[in-house]
Amino acid sequence: MTSADLVALIKKQPVASGALIVCIALGGVLYFRSSQIDTDQADYDEKAAHAAKIISNVSAAKNLPEQVQEIQAATKELESRLVRGGQLAINLQYFYKLEAETNVKLIDVRPNAVPKSNGTAYVGIPFSVTVQGSFNQVMLFLNRLENGRHFCRITNTNFNRSSAGGADAVQNGMIVSLNLDLLGQP
Repeated sequence: MTSADLVALIKKQPVASGALIVCIALGGVLYFRSSQIDTDQADYDEKAAHAAKIISNVSAAKNLPEQVQEIQAATKELESRLVRGGQLAINLQYFYKLEAETNVKLIDVRPNAVPKSNGTAYVGIPFSVTVQGSFNQVMLFLNRLENGRHFCRITNTNFNRSSAGGADAVQNGMIVSLNLDLLGQP
């Protein structure tokens, strides 16, 4: 087929010839853009995930004012239960109050050195406490200490049988030495 025959065929079938040229042009564009499809699909997936996250945030934000109030109330309660490291008299008064409530004998209460705050808002304020009493009294003291007004973590405990035989001796008595931390601010 010569070029003259080709020109005659195009003039005889102009619509089909035009459609063939358009198909060849679109096939070339598709071939050269086929590497772009994967990139576009990844971009679409990323934007779809971002849109889903935004929709989730918007639906979760409808209860935001109530949640903020709950967090503020919990923060107030937490702040009221904290121990201040510099308020020695108030901190010791807590242990004396527990002594009166549980009828144990408070032998020794000593605040230990407050650790440095390494960027945290709260630290454990350490104390060494030694009490004497009956088993039930000591257990009541420990229960009140753990479930009391302040957050308490007992780090070391030593139980000994009371060997005192004087007038203050408690029948079936014991001496308990505690190292504990009360959650607070330095």
